[in-house]
Amino acid sequence: MSRRQPPSTCLSQRPHDHRVSDVTIHFNACLRVSKQKKFFDSLPPESQQRILRHGEKIADLRTRLETAQCDSAAAARLRAFKVAMSRWRVATGCPHTSDTPRPPFDPVSRRPSGVPTYVGPEDLVNEYIKATVVCFKHGRPYDVPGLPGSFPNQKATMSDLLSEDEKRNPLMQGSDDGAIRYFHLPANNMAWVEEIVARYYHEKPPEPDGLFSRSNSPRERTRTEMLLRPEYWQGQQNFDPQSEVHARHMRPFCDGISTDPVSAELAPKNLALFMPYLHWETDRGRAKSAEIVKEVSKQNLMSISELVHQAQHQTSRPQTEDTAAPVWTEKVDRRRALGDLLRTAAILLEAMDLHNEEQLMVKYLYAQPPLHPRRTLDQSYYGALKSTGTRDRDQVVYRGTTFEAHACAGMDTCPQCKEDVRKVPRIIMVDQLWLWILDERTVITCFPRRWGKNKPDPSAIHKSLRMRFKYARQGEISSAYDLALMIVDEVSRVFFDRTKTNSRQPNLVELFTGAIRDLTYKQTAAFDQFLIYTHLASRDYKRERYATSDNSTQNTLLNINPEGNLLKEVKDIMDEIYIMMRIKEQQQSVMENFVKHVRRTMAPLARPRRAGASQAATSWDIVLSASAEDYPYRDEASRVREEETREQARRTLARADHLLLDLAERISELQALLQNAQNTSAALKDLLTLKQQQAGVIEAREAVKQAQLTLKQGQSIMIFTIVTIIFLPLSFCVGFFGMNAVEINGGLLPLSTEFKYMFPISAGIILVSFLLAFSQAVHRNSVVTLGRSTLSFAYNTALTWVLVKTGLYVAGRGMLVQAHRLRDREATITGSMKAEVLRNEKNLEKMRAAGHVRGLTRSKTAYQPNEHDAASTSGRTTPFSPYSVSTPVGSPFVPQHGKGLGVSMSEVDVELGERVSVRRPSSQRHLVQGG
Repeated sequence: MSRRQPPSTCLSQRPHDHRVSDVTIHFNACLRVSKQKKFFDSLPPESQQRILRHGEKIADLRTRLETAQCDSAAAARLRAFKVAMSRWRVATGCPHTSDTPRPPFDPVSRRPSGVPTYVGPEDLVNEYIKATVVCFKHGRPYDVPGLPGSFPNQKATMSDLLSEDEKRNPLMQGSDDGAIRYFHLPANNMAWVEEIVARYYHEKPPEPDGLFSRSNSPRERTRTEMLLRPEYWQGQQNFDPQSEVHARHMRPFCDGISTDPVSAELAPKNLALFMPYLHWETDRGRAKSAEIVKEVSKQNLMSISELVHQAQHQTSRPQTEDTAAPVWTEKVDRRRALGDLLRTAAILLEAMDLHNEEQLMVKYLYAQPPLHPRRTLDQSYYGALKSTGTRDRDQVVYRGTTFEAHACAGMDTCPQCKEDVRKVPRIIMVDQLWLWILDERTVITCFPRRWGKNKPDPSAIHKSLRMRFKYARQGEISSAYDLALMIVDEVSRVFFDRTKTNSRQPNLVELFTGAIRDLTYKQTAAFDQFLIYTHLASRDYKRERYATSDNSTQNTLLNINPEGNLLKEVKDIMDEIYIMMRIKEQQQSVMENFVKHVRRTMAPLARPRRAGASQAATSWDIVLSASAEDYPYRDEASRVREEETREQARRTLARADHLLLDLAERISELQALLQNAQNTSAALKDLLTLKQQQAGVIEAREAVKQAQLTLKQGQSIMIFTIVTIIFLPLSFCVGFFGMNAVEINGGLLPLSTEFKYMFPISAGIILVSFLLAFSQAVHRNSVVTLGRSTLSFAYNTALTWVLVKTGLYVAGRGMLVQAHRLRDREATITGSMKAEVLRNEKNLEKMRAAGHVRGLTRSKTAYQPNEHDAASTSGRTTPFSPYSVSTPVGSPFVPQHGKGLGVSMSEVDVELGERVSVRRPSSQRHLVQGG
């Protein structure tokens, strides 16, 4: 029978029957109100209880948000949503919220008998944050009594784990023999750890800063204080109170810890491990977390006057402010009201999704001891920077998972835009694993999760761990070390597990490989372009086409911005790979210490003892070939148990060795990526060096060219100077004696009067000429600038109005987009054709060189020295040439047809050490010239 598919409006992705797993989503979001009663009555009691508890939690959360003031973003979003809902009701003619009758079916009012009533949280933060509890007994899954759910999805609230009530706290309940318990805390919260360790030992938690002050106290320390000694706990913190929040982290560390305050243990049963690892987050999640951290930091660092002002402002506000939606009386646009309603609903859903994380930050970010928030890849390495938002959005993963801006006519007609709208920008994060093994029976871990609890996350580490626990073979987890090895392995294999296909998690290796591949291709294309333009510049110089050639070729050779940008990109890639390799090397150091501790503990169990062997033998070398007759056993059952213990210990040691080998392979994979990036960087540096050398050649050529032009100009000036020297005195004499003066030729005016007119007029003309030639103030006159600006504004306004009203702007934009595409296509095709022409020319040169070598070979093989030839030289033989040389016809060193020695210059032009053919087809010559 085929399974029915859910309707398109349903939020549940499972088939709709009475055994649907997402029964709460189906009940609240898919069914009509008229059908809810029938569906609720048809469900089993367990499903009814889920619906009741879900509804009561929603009501409790709504009450919390409605009574909150300004300390919660979700509360503000809820108030905005209620305003938008009121506007929508007015726009559609629906009655107001206060006038709306109660729904015909209320599941809370029909609570079945025996269903416990949901009790409100005592601690609003710890009650809604849950820790996972997993238990194995004799290597098999085991359900912890008193916890809801079944293996491996049993959870307990943090309020229960922090409680001092032994009946309520599963951590304080004793474990049976052969039972291995695992507790996971979903945040790196040091306050939780100190409380939980104290609950485990049934002791009081250490006081703030008491671990340091009591280190020299004569009082006997408790086991909690022994486990959380400064050298194993607060001393491993790598930050100070004045540092940035994202600088908080624990140093990579792993060591066994003795909790015996009297005597030292040779092989401690307790172990502490702190290790960084790689994970990911969406860019929006990172931005929201950074915003919350900033707001919490601002509240924590607020001055006393600001705190007083804020308290007065909150007390002056009425308690019922914004708690009820206003009644709208004016006319509201339905489309705008619906848009506002959907937008505020989406914002409210996101705020509710992040509400628990926000409250966790508010309560524990600046507690003593504090919470360690998640860090980005750059924050883990550049901890002193105040903000790394710009660097975070320059990651390779971010660029590979976000869309690129491009020119298009519109989203409706652009397939690239339709594909880009589905992309979710993501970045790499560096999280911390805190792990404790207590008494070789209990494992406690702390590592954060991605922001948002309502989104399914197949890439979540703890969800992957639960899946591995669920499908673990019998006996695979027989000790706390097997469990810890599995946890460490799962944490270290993020981004490197090829068996997981998850579309949400970015493929780290593929993204870096693709980025390096693109840079390598661009570097190769830039090198080819450099060779093409170098050849064009050399040809133009040899042909002395200075008057007709432009400077585009030289400008391209002198511009290093494209190669500089490529070098910057590859440097960023190398920095990111280096940071990841540094994290992996820290993981390797921690894992080596961890495996060393595992070997020290499990090797005596894996090695069979001979009769009379010393109890102090701790070598971890495993003897695989041993005869059963060499070891006495009390009975058959003890022999079987020892064999099982020995086999389990061997499997644990084998997993530990495989863990180190797998990590070494991941480091070698990152090293291969780094080597490829370094090769590309070296090639770009070589290209920049070649460009610098070519720039030197161009400058030398330009200097020679300028010197020649200067020489020609000097010669011209010399000619004009000579002519001026000759004719200036003559012109002066002619002009002076040709003046119509009384003193010279009986003219009308005296000579003094003519001088009065001549010198002032000449001085004025000279002064105006100099002002126009050497002063810029005239061109920058304010009146001229104002007039020019007025005319430009009127012209641009009129032109814009005409283009918009007539539709020419839209048509012109479409034509511009098409022109850009055609230009890019033309550049691609032209570049490939130019490269092909140059390759053909190089092949021709190689063929000519090969022909020249063959000619030399034939000329050498034609030498036939003998006595007859030496005697028949007819007086042309010298003592230094005992035999004649017979040169074959067609040799390039023999003159043919009376043209003299050498090759015809019409075929080969040898200049500056280059051998370039001059005779080319006109089409090839046109392409090489860039036409």
